Amino acid sequence: MFNFEAIKLIIWDLDDTFWKGTLSEGPVEAIPENISLLKELTEHGIVNTICSKNDKETAISRLKAMNVEFFFVFSSINWSPKGQRISQQIKDMGLRPTNCLFVDDNVVNLNEAKYYEKDLMVSTPDILIAISKYLKTIPVSDKEGKRLKDYKILEEKQHAKALASDNKAFLYNSNTRVFIHNDCLNHLERIFELVNRTNQLNYTKLRSTKEELELLCKDSSTDTGYVTVQDKYGDYGIVGFYAIKEGICIHFLFSCRTIGQGVEQYVYAFLDYPRLTVEGDVVQNLTTDPAPGWINQEKEEDSIKDTEILHTKVLFKGACDLKVMSEYLQTDKIIEEYTYNSINRGNYIEHHNHSINYLQWSFLSSEARHQLLEECIFNDEAMFDTSLYDKDISIAFLSTMIEPNLGIYRRKSDGFRIAFGERLYPLTDPKNWDLYIDGTIFIANNHFTKEWLEQFSSQYEYAGSLSPEQILENAKILLKKVSPNTKLCYILGSETPFEKNTQPNYEGRHLVYRKINQLFREFSRNNDRVLLIDLNEIIKGQEDFTNNINHFHRRVYYEIAMKANEHIKACTGAKVRSKSKIYLYWKDFIDRIGYTGFYQTKLWAVLRRPYIWIKRTFLH
Repeated sequence: MFNFEAIKLIIWDLDDTFWKGTLSEGPVEAIPENISLLKELTEHGIVNTICSKNDKETAISRLKAMNVEFFFVFSSINWSPKGQRISQQIKDMGLRPTNCLFVDDNVVNLNEAKYYEKDLMVSTPDILIAISKYLKTIPVSDKEGKRLKDYKILEEKQHAKALASDNKAFLYNSNTRVFIHNDCLNHLERIFELVNRTNQLNYTKLRSTKEELELLCKDSSTDTGYVTVQDKYGDYGIVGFYAIKEGICIHFLFSCRTIGQGVEQYVYAFLDYPRLTVEGDVVQNLTTDPAPGWINQEKEEDSIKDTEILHTKVLFKGACDLKVMSEYLQTDKIIEEYTYNSINRGNYIEHHNHSINYLQWSFLSSEARHQLLEECIFNDEAMFDTSLYDKDISIAFLSTMIEPNLGIYRRKSDGFRIAFGERLYPLTDPKNWDLYIDGTIFIANNHFTKEWLEQFSSQYEYAGSLSPEQILENAKILLKKVSPNTKLCYILGSETPFEKNTQPNYEGRHLVYRKINQLFREFSRNNDRVLLIDLNEIIKGQEDFTNNINHFHRRVYYEIAMKANEHIKACTGAKVRSKSKIYLYWKDFIDRIGYTGFYQTKLWAVLRRPYIWIKRTFLH
């Protein structure tokens, strides 16, 4: 049966659902009970949207004539199928399908929506009478319609985001301001609501009573605080809460309305990365990365002042080596395509940044993409998206280090190739299957079964890994495919061996890099659109490595970033703002002594409170 308590959003069809009649066939008649219900839902904090097959302008005009257009947000009115549209509406609003109800008189539409979102509640309009009766049994919780206003702000932001040149440009332009407060007892009601209603960004999932929260906020040994957010679009009020005792998070949670803004990472960094055990699924993982640069921008104390801002786009495409270096470069024109966790499948997507894949995927038909998703559980839909071929990319930073690492698989039916996983452990070799099933080797958070591995092996064969010559050939192909105005900058791997290597996949890797590097140095000398950042000019010795030949301490990444900055300035005439060495020294110190170890020492237990107080005093 329907769980009315769980409903946060109702998705309305229009024809013969919200109103009587079919708009495209003639006049339609308002249903007074539905208009009254719309207002009641809003006063109870339940938001409403539309998914209708109609001419948009005509439908909006009719809604305005009924004086109800204001009550809807994120409406989708066009003639395309409803299933995918509804799925996208839910994602855009940052909600879960299990909290949404779709109402339509057409059962085909209901089934289609259910196909795309199996947890979505669906019903014919008969359900509306029961909803109206239910609302009369519960108190009005949002007389002023604050929740609707919040989603109006979110809708405006989504529209601005769609018009922005890239997501990071939008975030920097939003001027997001995050404030942390400690008078929690004065806002206990709102904190209680957050603790017990938030799910997607609730990291501990601990549900506390109001009395328990009151005791927690009164406890002098517990650090509690709530978070408010403002940006150019509006004031979001209290959207987050944390409670930390002895350096461990009891509560750490945020409203879904902050999804995609980086607020949770900002607060986590601001609190200096307290220990946190994540319970259940969350839509955004936390890391020990720095706070996002677009939040409280003018408070960025360790950025170089009065520098020029980049006016053309720069792309960083790769894994951890590029991700860490870009921490030191702050601009609203940097596009980042790194390893990420799939929202749809929950797996770890790294292979989209291998040349075998990015040379093909953007140019595949929708049918070919669908086939790849069906055949390979380690893929996801977002992997097809890249800005690499955009006309306004001035310079794209890529890494050669991923190229020899992944295995290549060839589809038996047509020879199509795809790169995935460590080259030493082919998915098609039965002796590796138990290792993939139990996760002994790196599985990128996929869930492999013997049945799937057998099926994959019947469709694909292992083709080894790329040779240095093949890697170079792919680079030449890419140079022809990108815009003629785009320069490619490759980071060359270390020719110094990592002496403490324990990973078979990296054995002798420095010798492979040496061959690759020789080829790319020659390639760069003969082509002014090919630039290099050579790690062998930066690495001084074993002390620069962390746990393998591709991972380094902060000094190395900082030096890489400074060389990248020089290339960006040469290509665009603008210098990117960069982090100062104060930031570098602090992060490098933490890296070297061990993040977990330091924050569990008695020294940190003594220093933490005054340190946090100093940060709050000077940053807020």
